[in-house]
Amino acid sequence: MNGFATASFRSSRQVRPTAGTAAAGAVAFLAWRGAELAASRLGVFVAVAAVAAVLLDLVWAAASTRRARVVVRPSSSDTVAGDPWAMTISLSGAARLELSFEPSRPVWFEDPGDRPYCSRAPIRGVHVALRAEVTSRGLCGLAGFARTCAVPLDRALFVGPRPEAPADAAFPERPGGWGEGAPAASPAGDAVRGVRDYIRGDPLRHVHWRASARRGDLVVKQVEEPAAPRLDLVLDLGAGGSAGERAAGRAAWYAAEARRRGYTLVLWTAEPEGPVAASAASAVDANRRLAAAVGGPTGAPPPGAGAVLRVTAEGDRWG
Repeated sequence: MNGFATASFRSSRQVRPTAGTAAAGAVAFLAWRGAELAASRLGVFVAVAAVAAVLLDLVWAAASTRRARVVVRPSSSDTVAGDPWAMTISLSGAARLELSFEPSRPVWFEDPGDRPYCSRAPIRGVHVALRAEVTSRGLCGLAGFARTCAVPLDRALFVGPRPEAPADAAFPERPGGWGEGAPAASPAGDAVRGVRDYIRGDPLRHVHWRASARRGDLVVKQVEEPAAPRLDLVLDLGAGGSAGERAAGRAAWYAAEARRRGYTLVLWTAEPEGPVAASAASAVDANRRLAAAVGGPTGAPPPGAGAVLRVTAEGDRWG
């Protein structure tokens, strides 16, 4: 794909010679030379006719690309950089056009209508349009004309970073952390809010032995589960570039690992409108926040809010 673009992308136009252009040019040249040598009006007519045919075909091709109206409907609003994603391309207003979204193969429209298409999302970001090239080969194939333009999406596409594990895949256990998905014991002990009958498979450590002795049957404690620990993940893309994109990829890995371990995740990022600090309760939330992240000040978590992880273009650090 030539790359994602915003709605403000400026279109450009370019003449594309074809094999027909070369053939018509050769006919015009030979006819003109023959007219000069033989003083023949027929040769002049043939030469002029060949040039006129090329020009008319070029005008037809340019008009076709100008009349074309293209809209892309992605099958999903969320994807990850480099992943394949399906879409439907709708063409109206013209026929016999070729649409190019590199590096995928061009799609040919003999007539207006809808065509399924599959491409790859190459860059992170929030996108409302795709940069595409619309090409017409002319009515007779004597001249081609291409127009590069922004093709609007029917809804915004969020392309998040591909998760990239840090060199040491570090995710140290924090005080109050849940470890590998199992709640850690509360330092003050579990708060018992009642008992219930024992069910086969209940852990023996949950058995309330005193109550069981009084009742003459096994009962287990109903306890208040410890609250999920909080992780504040601060992403600083710095000046951007490849180092910033790698930082975004590591942040995606940390976010997924935090959710797997049961942390309440709060993302601190900079967006075009300014700093944003908000909970990312799901994979979709995290993907969209990281897709929208840009370089700039992110703010700082308040002291004592929870574990803090700072992911920057220069490296990562806890606390």
